[in-house]
Amino acid sequence: MIESQSLSKFANAVQYPSFYELPAIHENSAHSADDLQSSGSWCLLAQIKENMTLTKPTLIVTDRTGMDFALLFEDMMNLKALGFKKGHTVAIPDARRTEREGEGKKAVVRVPVGRGVDVKVIPGNLARVLELGLLLEVEGLGQKCAACGTTEGSFQKCTGCGFAAYCGKDCQVKGWGEMDHKSNCKVLKALRDYAI
Repeated sequence: MIESQSLSKFANAVQYPSFYELPAIHENSAHSADDLQSSGSWCLLAQIKENMTLTKPTLIVTDRTGMDFALLFEDMMNLKALGFKKGHTVAIPDARRTEREGEGKKAVVRVPVGRGVDVKVIPGNLARVLELGLLLEVEGLGQKCAACGTTEGSFQKCTGCGFAAYCGKDCQVKGWGEMDHKSNCKVLKALRDYAI
């Protein structure tokens, strides 16, 4: 389980780099992405724009700077069945930008064989994921009622995400419906479950 402090680091370009801030490898170099050790020190976040799978699982995604690029999976997997849907966010740990050789070829991110299971889907768009990270940093969900803002008394945390807290049933109902915790809850739960 992750704490809200780690979610708020999404603005940190070292931990959550954009496509062009990723370490680069060259397509025909002696070291492939398979050879490089996983350090777990960074994670690329990108929003799924389109599933372009023909022979190998391939997504067109957009990073936080608006850069579109291809995300190529070396594992044969059914992306749609695994929840990789247009508009959702993917988290790719230890992603590396592969510079491809040849005229007109663009750089891509390749997910090596055996590492496809490490790529996680967050059921929300990238802007929502980044917004919730900032919200957690600034407002400290769980330290006050998410609906009325009171800091007095005891709180019950949301059993779905474990982050939002409410001072009573009325505030919980208001938070779920009127304040849209229903859609945020799914995103926060995914972030917690995947320990990004």
